[in-house]
Amino acid sequence: MKRTWSIVCAVLTAACGDAGSDDATKSEASCGINTAYAGDDACLVPPPPDEGMQIHVGPKDYQDAADVDTFLLEPGGESSECWTVHTPNDVDVYFQTYELRGRPGTHHIINTMYRTELADGGFGPCQDPGTGTNPDILANLPSASRAHMPRLAVAPENQGIAQLVPARAPIQADMHYFNTGSEPILREFWLNLYFVPAAQVTDSPDLIRGMGGLSWNATPIAPGTRQVYSYACPIESDGRILSLFGHTHAHGLRETAFIRRASGDRQKVFEQYDYQEPQMFQYDSIATNPSFSTSSPGAHSGPLEVFAGDALEWECEVDNNTDRGLTYTNDVFYGEMCNIWGQSVGVVIDCIMP
Repeated sequence: MKRTWSIVCAVLTAACGDAGSDDATKSEASCGINTAYAGDDACLVPPPPDEGMQIHVGPKDYQDAADVDTFLLEPGGESSECWTVHTPNDVDVYFQTYELRGRPGTHHIINTMYRTELADGGFGPCQDPGTGTNPDILANLPSASRAHMPRLAVAPENQGIAQLVPARAPIQADMHYFNTGSEPILREFWLNLYFVPAAQVTDSPDLIRGMGGLSWNATPIAPGTRQVYSYACPIESDGRILSLFGHTHAHGLRETAFIRRASGDRQKVFEQYDYQEPQMFQYDSIATNPSFSTSSPGAHSGPLEVFAGDALEWECEVDNNTDRGLTYTNDVFYGEMCNIWGQSVGVVIDCIMP
């Protein structure tokens, strides 16, 4: 991400919908931009300044060919690069809800705040190699494993949970895009953050990170094999899991997550089947998630408490039907990952697995 998150959309009047399920709070009206590229309707109207702020990575001026060319991805292209920018807030703020929209071709967007100063600029190497282990990382901003992450309603038990964004925080957007179409696309997204008063905040969310499959770089997944790969991360204190979302590539047939209790009981809490439709599920008193089936995504419904001695377990069924080995890399068709992400409160769940 870069200092291109100037607001290019005109402010339009829009209302939020009623609280409900996956799209608990409806999107703001689209910006009405008109370009030659797919996904103009993804553009978000920025919140009123007293209600929130917007981060936009994309052209400032769609009539400026050089500006647009910076974000172009040609047919057959794939890229995973970082864009650096500073947040627009001049004072510290807290946000609680958000909405993120990207144009078609979005595979993931990982937004990271840093303690150290970074220069705004174009696409380039990331400060962190995707592992989240850079000691200069301050915290994560909302990220995406699909083109639209809707704004969700806040459950009563979560009213005091919000995240701090320091004034003018340097951030990087790790943007993985691929273009399987016949026309160029734009690597572009809009992220709206909605403020809450500091006096309302009693806690901050922690990032859940479960990265599985790094050993595939040394021992690639062999061609012609179909296998389930399993991972586990210990839970060392009591808390609640607020959300989980999965991340695999083209050869991941299924991703399933469980909570293994200290007693040995195993509770399935998350499942998805399509890398092009990665799932994000909330675990609280108002979200009703789909039931589990043998072919469609599902999740536990209701608050998800965890306790010291439990473990987060996750597994991916991978079918390598290619003629080459698959490694842990940002290549949708010739790389593979088995990652589970999310948010928690009261507990840190963080593992990078071989």
